[in-house]
Amino acid sequence: MTKTAIVTGASRGFGRGIAHVLATEGNFKVFATARNKSALDALKDEVDSFKCDGELIPYVLDQNNDEDVKKFSEEIILKEEKIDLLVNSAYQGLVAMTPHFGKPFWERPISVYDGHMNVGVRSSYVMSKLIVPSMIKNNNGLILQISSYGGFFYLFDVGYGVAHAAMDRLSCDMAIELKEHNVRAITLHPGGGQTEITAFPDGESPKFVGRAVYALIEKADDAFLSKSNGKTLFTIDLAKKFDFREDYDHDGSINEARYESSKPAKEMMLKALPQYDSESPLPSFKETNNSGFADLFPGAKNKKL
Repeated sequence: MTKTAIVTGASRGFGRGIAHVLATEGNFKVFATARNKSALDALKDEVDSFKCDGELIPYVLDQNNDEDVKKFSEEIILKEEKIDLLVNSAYQGLVAMTPHFGKPFWERPISVYDGHMNVGVRSSYVMSKLIVPSMIKNNNGLILQISSYGGFFYLFDVGYGVAHAAMDRLSCDMAIELKEHNVRAITLHPGGGQTEITAFPDGESPKFVGRAVYALIEKADDAFLSKSNGKTLFTIDLAKKFDFREDYDHDGSINEARYESSKPAKEMMLKALPQYDSESPLPSFKETNNSGFADLFPGAKNKKL
């Protein structure tokens, strides 16, 4: 039976890659949501060109509009017998923060914080709340939050760290309440990306992150998913476990480099976070919040929310 997925933020970035891989490589029926109709239609045309058994259904949706999100969820629940996967990938924080690199939080507009939180943490909570009853009815389902290493330590902006720490906690606390219903909630941490917005050297492509999601829903066994429930996983660890890589990485060297570079974040994850460790020194915010870092987000420089 064809599996059904909902992917938010699917018009660009990791959300686009996730929707694409699920439809073309996983043969899922994918409801792909975003505000940009032309980008969603282009994604559908690209998926259709693969002549695969999967299907991508574009749905124009503003995650800031609760009534529209309710309408969407009601339509999908009525239309679909079951929803196997919800991927919360919509996020406006990068566009909100990029024009203000080099400034501390008190010199940034309040709207920057809202950009991190509203379409990100809040929208993930709202969409999950509305879709979960269908999963509970079927006693099965997986919710994935797309988050960031910034949940562990200061990175780019106060709002960025707060939002991603909250995303990690969102999965954990939802998993606690959903455990008895066989519905799981997991957070996924990609590394820096190579997308329409971001340009991290050797960054993860949207399709690479899509393959991490596909591995979790299609290749991971029940024991692995149970162990991972409520937890935060790294895309690079999933790549090592389930043997996937970038299309251009023929010898696996990129995966090895990414695995090594992820170690500091993993070490941070396994010990007390700075806010709970009185011995942990505070870093300089200028290490990752300076005007030069805006160059890593070229697609966000002239964008508006």
